[in-house]
Amino acid sequence: MTNPKKPAHLPIVSSAHLASDEAMTLSEFEYALTMVNNAFQRWMLACSATSEFSDLSPLDILVVHNLHHRERPKRIADVAFILNIEDIHNVSYSVRKLVKRGLVTSKRSGKDTYYLVTEQGKEFCLSYRDIREQCLVEVLGKMNIHDQLGEVATLMRTLSGFYDQASRAARSL
Repeated sequence: MTNPKKPAHLPIVSSAHLASDEAMTLSEFEYALTMVNNAFQRWMLACSATSEFSDLSPLDILVVHNLHHRERPKRIADVAFILNIEDIHNVSYSVRKLVKRGLVTSKRSGKDTYYLVTEQGKEFCLSYRDIREQCLVEVLGKMNIHDQLGEVATLMRTLSGFYDQASRAARSL
């Protein structure tokens, strides 16, 4: 009995009409990116809910962690820039929501308003970190993929630049 040769790699895509011969691997990457993004957002929501903040959106969670980063006050424009978010109004809405929840406060300096986490915001960030360590970091540590994750992260940041440039090109058509 002979075994027909199995392909070494079978691409999985979500939109076959985008997966031309030249774009098959890109389509496969974009599908995987979509799956990772959706799983990451589900994870953030679960971790936040376990930290007793079930009403936060994924963007809210990213924003509060960024505002806690290095414990330095930041302007809304800074947060939007760091998170690569074009629509500053979404970040502004998120910050207002976090202020109402008591996780973030503001202070004025000249014409600028800076935001920083409150004690309750710090407690949330640290609780989130502890849950992340327990549920995710330990499991990933057993897989010995730290170096690979760093390489993937570098590649993804590089690809974000290509997508940004392609966005500009598409808008100029």
